[in-house]
Formats: sequence, C-alpha cells, structure tokens
Amino acid sequence: MHELISVRMSGNIAATVKLFTDDAELSYNGRVGMFPAGHWQGSQALGEHLRRTDIEYEPLDFEVRDVVVEGDRTAVRWTSHWRRRATGEVYCMDMAHFLRWRNDRIAEMHEFLDHHAPSRMADEPQKSFEDMLNPPHPGLSREEMARRMKALGSFSRQGPDIKLFRSYYAPDVVCEFVGDRRSIAYAGRHRGIEALLSVVRSVAVDFEQVSCATPDMVIDGGSVATRRTVEWRHHGTGRRGIVEVADFVRFEEGKIVELVEFRDSVALLQMQD
Repeated sequence: MHELISVRMSGNIAATVKLFTDDAELSYNGRVGMFPAGHWQGSQALGEHLRRTDIEYEPLDFEVRDVVVEGDRTAVRWTSHWRRRATGEVYCMDMAHFLRWRNDRIAEMHEFLDHHAPSRMADEPQKSFEDMLNPPHPGLSREEMARRMKALGSFSRQGPDIKLFRSYYAPDVVCEFVGDRRSIAYAGRHRGIEALLSVVRSVAVDFEQVSCATPDMVIDGGSVATRRTVEWRHHGTGRRGIVEVADFVRFEEGKIVELVEFRDSVALLQMQD
C-alpha cells in the first residue's frame, strides 16, 4: 500500500496503472470541483482519471494513517496535500480506499475523499513503535466484531439505538467525521460518547434510514474497516438517495475506542437541496 500511494503521489501515472488489472472496477466518491465521482472500468480509464486530476492539481505529500489487511482485501486511510496549479492554493484531503487484489494486482477499488477538517480537540499523542507492533487485544472474536459493526449501521427508520451505541463504544471514544465544516457542521475530531451521540442524533433529525447493506468488511486484529451502502430520505425535502459510507474503527478490550467515518457528502447535500 505504501508503494502504491508513493508511486501515485510521485506523479508516475504509468507505474500506478501497472498495479491494477486491465479490467479493474473503479468507484469514486469525491468532492464536486476537485476530483470526479462515478464508476469506471479498466486500467485505461484509471490512467485518464489520474491524468485529468494532475492537470489541475499537483500532488505534494502524504501520510498513511491506517492499513487493514485480510485475505485478498485491503482498506487504507491516508491524508494528502494537493496544490491547485491555477491558483497555487493548497488543499488537505482525507482519503480512503477499499481494494480487492487478484494475483498481486488491484482488481477492484472504491475511493472516498473529502476536505480535511482541523481537529476540534487537542491532537492525539503519537503511538510508539512498540505500541504499533503490539496493539491491545480487541477482547472480541472476529465474528463478534463483525456482528457489532453490522448492528451499529443497520438501525431502523425509528432511528439509531442509543443504548447500543453506549454499550459498544468506550466512554472516552475518539471519533472523527471527515469533511468540510462549511457543509458538514460536525466535521472534525471529537472525544467522548456524548459527543458521538450528539452527532448521531443530529443526523437522525435530518435523515431517515431506509435500508443499509455492507458489501465490504476487512478485519485485522482489532482494526475493522467497513464500506456501507445506505439509502436515506431527507425529512425536510423528502428526497431519497444512496450514500456510500466508510468506517474505520479500533476495538480494545471489547469496546470501540476510535471511529473515523467518511461519507459521500455530495449525495447528502443533493438530498438537502
């Protein structure tokens, strides 16, 4: 994953394309005006997408924040900086990819990206190398972690189960919602179960969840990455839409201690008119 991102951010499009199969399935959930959103097929389409992006934006630097690997599936979360060539303005973007591999090449990719929101809390202390090599035990089996993730995402039209959230999340959970605060008021990093529940309740005020599916779940130790497809209806406009959601969580001693969530904010804004 580090090699893939390094090659991409170096601007070497030909080398990037070689890491994908010729018939790769590509799905992008992006911000309007920065990167194109939609679905494509094939490494040639990938190359054209990258060239179109690099015409307008110069890749500068990046930091890989999380990598989750299980079998032939990988989920990665990273932060990058891009300079708009026309204006010189630099954008900080949070990005996530869900990948499926075939014979050491990527056969399927789902991309999420949005503007990085400055933290609402003090920065978290950096983990030591020893802590990264020896993370705390999740305290749950793989099957139980998968069950809890599906239960948290599949709430009814009556809204989320607040008791379930209190039961599954640690009291001092750190949660981060990726996005631009100009369009998503709760974007950024927060601490504590009450802060998380405040965001969950505010979303439920605006949107009714009609259905939910989880086509991707990658579990590696206590780290879990899920990709959900959710159908929501906006209470104010009555509009319905499909929203892609990506969650990265970390379990310790039977509780979720960290949540980072990406959403297709463009789809949400379209429903809100």
